[in-house]
Order: sequence, then structure tokens, then C-alpha cells
Amino acid sequence: MILHSNMKNLLRLSFIFFIISLIAIDGKCQNTTVSIGNWREHVPYNKAIEVAEDNNGLIYCATQFGVFTYSKSDGELNRLSRLKELSDQEVNTIRYDKPTGVLLIAYANSNIDMIYSDKTVVNLSDIKQKNIVGGKQINSIYFQNGFAYLGCGFGIVVIDISRREIKDTYYIGHDGSSINVNGVAYDGTYLLAATDSGIYKAVYTDPNIFNFNAWTKDTTLTEPNAIYSSATSLNGKFYVVKTNPVLEKDSVLIYDNNQWSPLFNDDTKGAHVDSYNNFLLYRNNYKMAALDGAGNTIRSLEGWVIAFPSFKRGFVDSDGNFWVADGNNGLLWKHTDGSISLIQPNGPRSEAAWAIAGKGGKLWVASGSMLGTDYSPYEKNGISRFADNDWHTFDCTNDSIYAYTCAFGSPAVVAVAIDPHNPDHAFIGSWGNGLLEYTKDGGIRHFLADNSALVPRYPSQLNFVQVGGVTFDDDGNLWAVSAGTTEGICVKTKDDVWQKFTLSEAATAGFGLYGLVIDDFGQKWFIARTASSGGEGVCVFKEKNLTSQYNGQYKRLNDRAGTGSLPDLFVRSIAKDKDGSIWLGTNKGVAVVYNPGNVFTGGSYDAQKIIIQQDGYNQYLLETESVNAIAIDGANRKWFGTYSGGVFLMSADATHQILNFNMDNSPLPSNYIASIAIDDLTGEVFFATDKGIISYRGDATEGGQQCENHYVFPNPVKHEYRGPIAIRGLVANADVKIADVAGNIVYHTKANGGEAIWYGNNMNGERAQTGVYIVYVTNEDGSETCTTKMLFAN
Repeated sequence: MILHSNMKNLLRLSFIFFIISLIAIDGKCQNTTVSIGNWREHVPYNKAIEVAEDNNGLIYCATQFGVFTYSKSDGELNRLSRLKELSDQEVNTIRYDKPTGVLLIAYANSNIDMIYSDKTVVNLSDIKQKNIVGGKQINSIYFQNGFAYLGCGFGIVVIDISRREIKDTYYIGHDGSSINVNGVAYDGTYLLAATDSGIYKAVYTDPNIFNFNAWTKDTTLTEPNAIYSSATSLNGKFYVVKTNPVLEKDSVLIYDNNQWSPLFNDDTKGAHVDSYNNFLLYRNNYKMAALDGAGNTIRSLEGWVIAFPSFKRGFVDSDGNFWVADGNNGLLWKHTDGSISLIQPNGPRSEAAWAIAGKGGKLWVASGSMLGTDYSPYEKNGISRFADNDWHTFDCTNDSIYAYTCAFGSPAVVAVAIDPHNPDHAFIGSWGNGLLEYTKDGGIRHFLADNSALVPRYPSQLNFVQVGGVTFDDDGNLWAVSAGTTEGICVKTKDDVWQKFTLSEAATAGFGLYGLVIDDFGQKWFIARTASSGGEGVCVFKEKNLTSQYNGQYKRLNDRAGTGSLPDLFVRSIAKDKDGSIWLGTNKGVAVVYNPGNVFTGGSYDAQKIIIQQDGYNQYLLETESVNAIAIDGANRKWFGTYSGGVFLMSADATHQILNFNMDNSPLPSNYIASIAIDDLTGEVFFATDKGIISYRGDATEGGQQCENHYVFPNPVKHEYRGPIAIRGLVANADVKIADVAGNIVYHTKANGGEAIWYGNNMNGERAQTGVYIVYVTNEDGSETCTTKMLFAN
């Protein structure tokens, strides 16, 4: 067939405009910073613990849960994480050795990374993996002559930097026993170890230094058996810190001319000594100082210059700048002119996350306080919000509503409800300080017994209101449950009118009420516990109307057949799926109430356990796990977070396991999962653990009644790309066909909620040919259809 030249030009122009439109769509999607099947960390970078500088003026700052770098030349910030360079997450200390150009990172679990000047990362997991009597923690790092000397909970470990291996281990305690070594130093003759029970020294050149007989305990000290928490050397002199944990007073001693003498005493605990650039570095929790060899202070940083100081480590660089790792404020840079810069990558201000909720691309976090199965009501970690790849935390320092909870009663926040019509508007339940209302700019209202229907736990303490669960109903009314009262459930209508309701069981006065979901029949489901007996099952309430406090229907489900048949009375989590079923996570696995409408109608409402097949045997779903969290994704699949087994993604009916994430097979920082939230727009799944938040980009989003803003990403698909191609914004659970321009179907799939995935292969598993492809989308009954296009290169 021969085309007229004008027609050919028109087709060329059409194709060019098509390509431009694809590029524009591609640009629109660049805000999504994690692709399907990938992870990203959400680390609090303010909790700095150590700082170092390399040979090129790059500052390394170690925080409790990660490491970042700051370039002095151009101000660029970069993160080092377990997702890329590092082998672990929780950092204990770091040190840089300028002669060898190596950064050594010691983790809390005694794992070790060495980063060389060519960016090669070498992992040494020997200490982590060995079964060692006593503690294995790496307390300090000291470099000398191409070796790293690690002060450990059992002795000293020597690493050969060039050979990239552990060379030796010194057990220097009595008769070669283990001893906790806090610091190591060298004065040109002796290698010194500061321990929990005195100072030990050995001649550095002694060929038998590995033998405990080469080490001598220094009995010339006034207190030879005291705790010595750190050590350093400068100009041939030793400096050590003697700690008195009873009086909480630390002293710095100097060893000069073969005798020990006090350099200075300090009434503040937390002292530490180090040396760098020919300065003696001293710090406690509230000040840092750089001293010359004569003990004169050359540079200092006082705690009063910043809010909530918690100085950990620091040094003065060759230009006279003071760099300090601060446990609350990240990396501090005190310039030579005295001005101070605070430096840290964006992140939440704490790893604590008791409850999280996501909607409309926004994530809200109630920090609570993670202490195993319980939490302290007095932790002050604040409320965090994540939106547009940016974290902001509201706490005692910057938010008047939260600051009130810090000053009066309990600031522990343990429940979150996001306004279904405005994801920048949320309500936060406090375990002891009522209900807090927030917008993206901070707190706006605080509800207690005197300005709401919330009931205090004790009549004599009107403001002691423990809100353990909060949610919205379909009409936009806000519901909350509070502890210790028979009037434990109340509502704030969309018109801002409050009403409380009476639960027809006197025993609820002793219950703590947690978690709150509303089923398809308008019934309120919430968890009951007591301090003495623990689990008390699940409560269900249905009000007569929104204006009557009395005559509502109430029932409590227990572990007996006919009245709930729960696997265990200790219920930890609750969720409603897209079919209207109520899912319960207990101390003995998962159960589901398929017919919640029967609770008050006389039919059976017993919970059912899910039978799955594993290794050829039938068993109940997660029956050996305590299930802390349940989340339902856009495809009605179930995400379960457990107390010690990590995360499980199950099919919609929960009979088939799709994914299991734990610390051994994924970047999860902990197997303890406190809460799970799913971004309905992107399918990103957020996991709150006792060691911070991490997220995974799932392959299911919320589908709608019709296609809305549907598109393909990436688009165009470049020839080297082999990852998932996502078709988004679809009608829920749509039928999706991908065809070439001739109408040949190359692939056929079903959407997970509002998103379908194609990996670029045809139905025979072969890579599709280069060309333009058309995506046809249809709902189940064919009443809603849409199409879109993509350019695919092979």
C-alpha cells in the first residue's frame, strides 16, 4: 500500500506528538521515588551518635539507624543505607582512618562494614556470627599502623585493614577471661585498654601481646577497679574517663611521667575523651571542648546554644570548624565565626511508631513508645506526617497542641484516623490526654472531657482521657473509644456535635479499649483488654441513633463457641476487608468473622480460622504467631504484621501466601511489626517496627468505579528496562488486555485493585516487539471501559 506524502507527514507528526505526550506523562510520575517491588527507608537522621571526616573533606555522620554524608565543598547530602551500600541498619559507632582511607562502621549487632576509598564495601560478620560468652557489642574503634583495634564486650579484636580480615582477638581479663573494653589508645610504647574494671596495658611491640599474660592491670590508680569508659592519647600522654555510676560524676585523668593525676572533675555524667588534629576532645551531654596539650580550651560548644542538646562525639577540622554529632539535632557545624548550622537529611524525628495510617498519598504516624507489648505513656516522640516525599514531625518543640500533652499528663499518641475527604486532616488519639486534631500545618484543637463527650478514666482527673481507637464512618462522623468507663464510645458528628453512648456491661469500666473499625452495617468493632487478665475479646456496638446515649446494642465476643469462638482472647489487631468481613489478629493467629451482620440478629457470628496447606500438611493461618497488624490492599489481599515473624502478604481469602518479609530475606529492620498502612494512590506499603518505618512498593492500588487519570509507567519503555510496567488509575479489578496496533492480543491479565502489571513479555513468555501498544481496560460487566497507549522498545 502506497501512502500519499501528506498522509505520511501527518502520521509522522501524530507519532511525534504521541511521543511528547508519553514523555510528559513520564515526567509527571517522577515524584514516585520507589518502583514496584523496591523498598525505601524512613530513618530519623536527628539521632546522631558519631562523626568523622575523610581525606577529601567529606563528613560522615552516623545516626542510630543510618549514616549520611555532607560535602564541605558543595553542601551535598547523601544517605548510606542497607538498601544500597551497607550490610546492616542499627549503627553503634564509626571511625575513619586517614592513612588507609577506610571508614569502619560497627553495628549494634556487632556486624562490621569497611568502606574503602574506591567505595568498595567489605563486610566482616565474624563477631556477629560467633557464639561468644559475655557481651559482643563493639564499643570503640582505634586505628594504628594499618590495623583497627576494636574495644568489645569481651576484649579487643584486631582487624588487618589491607588484608580485609580479622587478625587476632585479645582476651585480657584475669586468666584470659572476657572483659568489657570501652576504649583503646596508644602512647608510642603501650597499648592501653579502658575497661569496666580498671585500666590494662601491654607493650605494643610485644610479640605475645595476644596472650593475656602480656597485659598488666594498672594498680597505681587511686581506684584501680573503677569503670573507665573511654581512653585516648595525645603527645605521648594517656587520657581516660573514670565513671561513677552511683554519684553520676565523671572525672578525666591524665597519665604523664609515669603517674596518673586528675585533669579535671565534672559534676555532669556522660563524659568522653578523644583526640583529633592534635586536639584533646572532651564532651559531656551538654558541652564539647577542644583542648591543646596544656589543657587550654581552644574551641567549645555549649549546650545552651541549641534546643535539647545531647552531644555525643565531635572534632575540630583543619580550618577550625567544630563538627558535632548530637543525639537530638543531627549534625552540628559550628563555624569559625561562631554561627551554627544544623544538618540532617529529611526524615521523622523518631523511630517510634505505634500506629500509622495512610490515605491520598499522605501518611500520619502516632509515635506511642515501642516497648515490646507495652509502651510508656510519657514518651515525647510526637506526631509525624509524610507527604510529597517529605517528613514533618510535630512535637513539644514546635507544636502547641502536642506541647500541652508534654506538660500535662501523657503525650503518648496511639491511634490515627485520617479524614476521608481531606488526607491533610487527621485526628490522633492520646493514651491519657484525649483527642488531638491536626492539619498539615500542625495541631488546631485538643478535645478532653470539658469540651467533648470523651469520658475520663477517673472522675477526679477530668483530663485523663485514654483514647485507644478512632475512625470515621461513611457519613463523615468521627468515632472514638476510650478506656476505663462504661461510656467508652462517643461520636463527633460532621456538624461538630458530640454524643457519648453507654455500653451495657459494667465490666467495661475496667477495660482498655483499642482499635476501632466500622462494618458495612454501621456496627462499631473494638478490642478490649485489662491490665490484670490481658485480653478480653472484641466488643461490638450499634447505636440506636446519634442523639440517644442509651438503648444501643452491645455485645462482647469471646473464645467460646456460639459467642465468638475467638482463637485467643488477646486480640491485637482488627480490620474490615472489601467484602465486609472482619479480620482479627490474636496471640494465636488470625480469624475472620464472615457474617458480622449476624451479631445482633440471632445468626451465627463465630470467628473462623483459616486453613492453609504448608509442606503437605493442613494448619491454621499463623497459629503460632501473635498478629499485631492487619491491612487490606486494593486487591483485597491481606497484609499481616506479626510480633516476631515479620510480614506476610496473603491472597484475598488468605489461603495462599504471596510474600513473606523478615530480617533475613528483606531490608526489614525488625521482625516486630507494630502497624501497617497502605498508600491507596501508589500501593506503597508502610511497615512500622520497633526500629523505625520502612516501606515496600506493592503492586495493588485502590480501584474506582471508573477509570480516572489512568496511565502507563514507565512510558516510553526503553529497550534496557526489564522491570514491571504499571497500568494505573483503573476500574477496580479490571480485565486488562494489551494489544499491538494490528489488534493482536499480546498479553492478558487482571488488575490488582486499580493497577495492572506487565513485564514486557507476550503470553508465550517471549519479549514483545518494539512498537506502540494499546491497553484495553474493562470492568467485570463491561459497563466501564477505557484505553491508553504505550511505546515499547525491545
